[in-house]
Amino acid sequence: MSAGDVMQLQQPLEKGGIRSVNFFNGRLLSSKDLTREQAARRESDWRLGLALGDGVAFGLEVATDAQHNTEDEPVLEVKAGLAINRKGQALRLVAPASVALKRRFDAVAESCLFAECKPIAGGTYLRGAGVYVLTIAPAELGEGRAPTNGLDPTNVRCNTDATVEAVQFRLVALNPLRYTGLDPANPQFRNRLAYRFFGIEARELSYADPWRDDPAAHGLLETLRHEGLSDHDVPLALVYWTSDGIQFIDAWAVRRGITPRELARGRSQFLGGKYAANLGEAMRMQFQAHLVDVIAAAAVPTAVNVHDHFRHLPPVGILPLESSSRPRGVAIPTFLAGCTYREPVHIEGARLLPLLMVAGDFPAFDLTSKEMIWLYLVRQNRQAVADSSAPKPPYALFASGQLPFFGDARFDVNRWDFSNYGSPLIR
Repeated sequence: MSAGDVMQLQQPLEKGGIRSVNFFNGRLLSSKDLTREQAARRESDWRLGLALGDGVAFGLEVATDAQHNTEDEPVLEVKAGLAINRKGQALRLVAPASVALKRRFDAVAESCLFAECKPIAGGTYLRGAGVYVLTIAPAELGEGRAPTNGLDPTNVRCNTDATVEAVQFRLVALNPLRYTGLDPANPQFRNRLAYRFFGIEARELSYADPWRDDPAAHGLLETLRHEGLSDHDVPLALVYWTSDGIQFIDAWAVRRGITPRELARGRSQFLGGKYAANLGEAMRMQFQAHLVDVIAAAAVPTAVNVHDHFRHLPPVGILPLESSSRPRGVAIPTFLAGCTYREPVHIEGARLLPLLMVAGDFPAFDLTSKEMIWLYLVRQNRQAVADSSAPKPPYALFASGQLPFFGDARFDVNRWDFSNYGSPLIR
C-alpha cells in the first residue's frame, strides 16, 4: 500500500457508493439513465433490508390446502406476509397462494415430477420420497407493451411496459445423507430432524469453543446454504413428502424471525444473543405445533407419552391438559412418564412472559439425559378452570431444569391458596 492509498479524514470514498442520475433542465435522458436511477433506488432499499436482517417479518404460514390437496396432487397454502432475504430484498405476498408441489410441463411425458427447487439459475428434478424446504424467493417478469415512437417499430428490441418485482415459491431438496441414522418410520423422525436444523447436535461444541466460526454449528439450515439454498431464498417450512402425499409440514424447523446479520452469522450460538433468542422461540413454536398434530392424530390423547414422539424438548413449552372443557389434551403423569420432573407448582400470570423470555436464551434438552423438568400451573388459569359457569381449558408449563426456579413463594403478591410453601416433590 502506497501513501496515496491512505484515506484522509472527511475524504469521500467513492467505492461502493450509490450513484443516482443528476437531473437538470436541458439534459438528454435515455432509457439507460432511468434504469440507473431505478437501480440506485433498489440498492438503497436492499441496504436497509441488510440492516434489518433476514427472516420472516410476519405471516407466510404454510399448511395443506384443504380445498385442493390430494395424495397424488399435493398442494400447500401460503398465507399473506412479508419476509426479507439475505440480499436485503423485501418479499411481499399480498394474498394467500395455493402452491402445487408437482410442476407440470407439456414437454415432459412423465406423470409425476417431484419438483426439487430449481436454483436461481438451472436445476434438476427428483422422483420419490424426500424432505424438502419450501422457500419464498424473488422473481421478475415483464408486463404489457409500451407504445414507441421509432420510425420502424420492428427495430425496437424491448417495448415491455412494466417490470414486475414478484415472488416465487421453490422447493430445496435435503440430501438424505443429512439425516442419516433417522428412520422416517419412527414417530420421533419429525422431532429429531427439526433439531438437526436447530443445530442441537453441534451446540456442545459452542460451549467448548465460543469463538468457533463453523456454519455447521448453526444446524442443517446453514449447511443447506451450501447445497441449493441461495441467499435469495427465505425458508418457510420443512415438508416431508412421500408417494402417499404430505406426511408433515413443520414450519418452525426452518422458519426464523428477522435476525440482524451480525448476530446470525460469523458467531457461535453461544455468542449470538438475538440469534439464540430467535432460535429459542422457533424451538418452542415447533414443539407446540408438533404436539397439536400428535394430539389430533391420537386415538386417546391422554395415553400419549412424550418419549413416543420426542427426543428433544425446547427449554420451555406449554402442555394442553385434558378436561371437560378440552376433551383432547394430555395427562401429565402419562405424558411425562419416564422423565424426571417436579410436581407442578403455581406461579402468577405476571411471571409467565418473563419465564418465556428467560427461556429463550437456554438450550433445548435431550430427554434421554433424564434432566430434571420444572412444571408450573398459572394461577389465573386454575381459577378460570374452576369457574363452573364458564370453565376454561387448563394448561401447564414445563421448563428445563437449567432455568431458574420461578415458583418461589412471594408473600403479599401471590394468592394464599395458590402459593407454594415447600419444595415440590420429584418424580
